[in-house]
Amino acid sequence: MDLRITIRNGISAAGICLGLSMAPAQAGTAGSIALDITGGCFAYGGTGCGNTDTSRLEYANGSFEFHNNLLVISNPATYAYQAAISLHAEAPGPGNTTLSFDYAPSRTFASLANLTSDPLWGMAYSFVNTVLSLPAGSFTATIPPAMGPFTASWNYLPNPGSTPISATGTFEAWSGDNLNGLSQLLFNQPLPASPVSFTLSVALNVIPEPAMIALTGLGMLGMGVIRKRTAPRSVRQIA
Repeated sequence: MDLRITIRNGISAAGICLGLSMAPAQAGTAGSIALDITGGCFAYGGTGCGNTDTSRLEYANGSFEFHNNLLVISNPATYAYQAAISLHAEAPGPGNTTLSFDYAPSRTFASLANLTSDPLWGMAYSFVNTVLSLPAGSFTATIPPAMGPFTASWNYLPNPGSTPISATGTFEAWSGDNLNGLSQLLFNQPLPASPVSFTLSVALNVIPEPAMIALTGLGMLGMGVIRKRTAPRSVRQIA
């Protein structure tokens, strides 16, 4: 159990560096943004995952695929949003065993303002937008305020033909800040000493505004009531 928590903490740190990935768009969504990372590798302590710069205490790399059709949304403030993460991580366990971990949180926000004002999801939303605007850069986050700020840097190489709407390529992300103390404070567990392989998917779906959801729900409820009221008559007629 301790090793599972350790993997989770290490990948959480990688998530801070890489931003959010989102779940696949669902039926009825007005738009979505999705970032998928495959062949990911996270290492702590200045070595591992091919890192040759020991000043990079936190380091991750891998391949990415990005899609964004939110540009067609003319008035984003009128919609609700659903954010989700899907993470699978593996690390060496005792002996010759492999320890795996899966983590899939999600949350729905009534408005874009609610999303961006949330400390965690808002930071990730800002980070993803910042990363996508520059092939190389850095991002500063304070988590929690008493221990920050922490700075994450990145560099990604898009494949030929990539656009801001659809892109593939490779990336590396790192931080010179030691997040082990943060992990100890928040989870009472150290970051993993061995490199961790992972896949990460982050998605933000634009869904109908809350009022529309409520009306749809009332409509379905009404249909259920009508069915309940008409069912006894049908039974009597058959009898």
